Amino acid sequence: MPRHKVKAHSGDSRQYRMSELVQTSGVSRDMIKYYLRAGLLPQPSKPRPNLSLYTDNHLLLIRLILRVQQQTSLSLPEIATAFRAANYDPTTIEIELLSDKYHAGRRDFIIPFEAETRSDVSLSVPQAFLDNLHRHGLLDQTDHLDESQREIAGLLWAASNEGVPIDFFQAAREKLQALAELEVKALIAIQRPQLHFGEVVSAVTGTDRVVNRWMISEKTRMARHLFQRVIENSEKALSTVHDTIYLPSKLFRKRFRIDEELAGIAQAISKNPRNRKALHNACRTCLLLADYEGAQGFADAALALKRNDDFAIACKCLAYAMDKDLEQAQRYADMLATAQSTHTIAMEARLLTLLMQAAKLGGVSDTTELMKQAADLFREPLSVSAEEAFDHFEASLLRARANTIFPDAINALPEAISDLQSMQEKLEGNSYQALGLPAEGTRLVYQVYTSFYLGQLHEATGAAAQARRYYEKVIQLDPSSNFGEMAYLKLG
Repeated sequence: MPRHKVKAHSGDSRQYRMSELVQTSGVSRDMIKYYLRAGLLPQPSKPRPNLSLYTDNHLLLIRLILRVQQQTSLSLPEIATAFRAANYDPTTIEIELLSDKYHAGRRDFIIPFEAETRSDVSLSVPQAFLDNLHRHGLLDQTDHLDESQREIAGLLWAASNEGVPIDFFQAAREKLQALAELEVKALIAIQRPQLHFGEVVSAVTGTDRVVNRWMISEKTRMARHLFQRVIENSEKALSTVHDTIYLPSKLFRKRFRIDEELAGIAQAISKNPRNRKALHNACRTCLLLADYEGAQGFADAALALKRNDDFAIACKCLAYAMDKDLEQAQRYADMLATAQSTHTIAMEARLLTLLMQAAKLGGVSDTTELMKQAADLFREPLSVSAEEAFDHFEASLLRARANTIFPDAINALPEAISDLQSMQEKLEGNSYQALGLPAEGTRLVYQVYTSFYLGQLHEATGAAAQARRYYEKVIQLDPSSNFGEMAYLKLG
């Protein structure tokens, strides 16, 4: 790397006696004297035999010595050699430290024919993993790897053991190829007429290290910013978790004769009270129509028939959670976690309880672990019955809620939108009997849910016109409900 000439001492530069240098630098007199003897510092000026004067340059060099010790494994004699080679110029040393030159334990010239090839390296990475990397285009070959390929394989193996998928590295490598081409063009364009070839190689390598350090710092800053956004958005969602639950208005219930439908379901159950499937469907219907007391009654009837009925336990948990009774909801959520049920209703119940718990603790306790558990639950596969329309619809709504509450963490908006659009087409094009639903009210409630969630998801993708169309549908169906009020606000 080209050296920066040491500037001549100007009248504005401060001079220090030894005692002043000790006080300003925070380094002891004995250590400074050692630095002078070992060649880590240039000798001070001596205007007279008993007076030594030090400059700002000495102060900067002392601070750089401490930084190099902290950031590298160089010994003090090695640091002295590096400082002498840099002509004790703090600017040159600072650049070389930033460029990672003092960290380089191997020859990392980026000019190809300067690199050493080692074909006798014994790898601890399993051969099957190397073959997998080769199949995915992440390694050019699987044997006779040079040093850089060996390092790449080792890093990928370590990342894979941390759970990072191969697909990520494939996608990232495509972007890195374009970035590498951009950097090479920039490095070639730098004019270095005063340097011979060996110095050019060293200079290019030093510049590459600076670029690499910048990329790592900038990527880390961006990733930190994105993670912070994920956390902030999730915490914001916790405060409005119940806004994802539709509460039909009195007008809706009257207009579509909801109470009459519920009474009809109760009457049908009374004629065959030991039909657990009918009880389960009645629970679901009551939950959809916000009749939490009715859901509790049908769930209790199912539990009387089978004590460990996971579905009935999930319905009780969800009813308590939707009714904002966290203590009772938590009791049943614990029972579901023990049973490890992955049914849609069970997952919804556990999720809502977790989110309510996190919201309650927000500002008092660290909610990160609870939020992580909720996000992990959203990603778990669901047990969906091929015959049950209820199951398919609830699974679609669950995926939509996941992207509504954790849009950055789940990151599956296109899939959720496509799923909901397909669901809405079925709801609008079929009767509730054809869909296998127990009542017309359930079909209408699902329409409200799909329209509202589609509005939110399209809004998240920036498709304002599409979002507006779905919010208008919500208002057409139930303008006086909580979803209707939020849709009005969205439309301005």
